[in-house]
Amino acid sequence: MSELLPLLAMIVGPVLVVALVSFLRRSVRFRWANVFRLYLSLMFGFFGLYGHILHPQGVVDLIPPFFPLRLESSYASGVLELAFAVLIWTRWARITGWAIIVYLLLVLPFNIYGWTVASNTPSYANAPYYLWIRIPLQAVFIAFAWFGTRPGKAPDGAPARDAETQA
Repeated sequence: MSELLPLLAMIVGPVLVVALVSFLRRSVRFRWANVFRLYLSLMFGFFGLYGHILHPQGVVDLIPPFFPLRLESSYASGVLELAFAVLIWTRWARITGWAIIVYLLLVLPFNIYGWTVASNTPSYANAPYYLWIRIPLQAVFIAFAWFGTRPGKAPDGAPARDAETQA
């Protein structure tokens, strides 16, 4: 049971945060798009900083040996992921959503490579499940980027004037 609590907090937490903000600030409506953005911000912020910049060896192990500048690529992708975590809340959210989708499609071959070498990679030899779940999660994150950055609809069905559409 105690192993399920962190997973439950990760799943329910962003929903509760967005609901609480919309309750406390009546001007902010509860929108699932904001929940999806929060999931993406937390994911890209955490993995960009922790996984790619502070502990890059785990990412470097997933890059094929013939790929040049593997360590530098880990740092660059970490900076890019941190930028995604911030930019998804700006007026450039729609463009950021498309950039996230393209990025996730571009790193998919590296995730597939990591899936095939999980038992041969020192960083993942004891926990290859993380590598196996990454590929199906790519589709989930692409859906979050798509639905999280679409322009909202006003109650009458007309496009809403969100921060993205005002500028």
